[in-house]
Amino acid sequence: MTPALLPVPEACSRNLDSVLKDPLDPGTEAEIHLRICRACAEARVAFLAQEDAPQALAPAGYFERLPDRVLRKLPARPSLRHRMRPFAWAAAAALLMAVGTGAFWAGRANRTPYVEATLPRQPETVETSVYDTPFHDREEDAAEVQSLTPEEMKALLKRLDSSQSSPQ
Repeated sequence: MTPALLPVPEACSRNLDSVLKDPLDPGTEAEIHLRICRACAEARVAFLAQEDAPQALAPAGYFERLPDRVLRKLPARPSLRHRMRPFAWAAAAALLMAVGTGAFWAGRANRTPYVEATLPRQPETVETSVYDTPFHDREEDAAEVQSLTPEEMKALLKRLDSSQSSPQ
């Protein structure tokens, strides 16, 4: 063992020896010293805390009867069936049905349709496109007109004059 780091006075070492022998009854001389010396009194308390005390025995069946004893001590509460009479249950059910039905019909009356059926709009002036093919280049039309013979050119002009005069 290593020697003590701090020297212990002779009276304290005798007191600690007697406390180690019997922490409950160290003797009269030790009792007088314990009243004076605080460190020795704390050492005695530490030794007493380490002392093994026998377990307190419970009577047979104590823990089995414990829930019944606790329930007997609680105040009696009337059941829900006795507090609410059948008439109250019927009134509550009728009220619930009336509110549910009213909410259902109110929701149906104020519901707006998701899709409205309407006829397609007719344009006031129908515009037809001259070009049937998309992304048609106008320079190609001019090139075709230039490649026509004079007789074909006259026929084209007559056709254009007749088509312009007929819609009016």
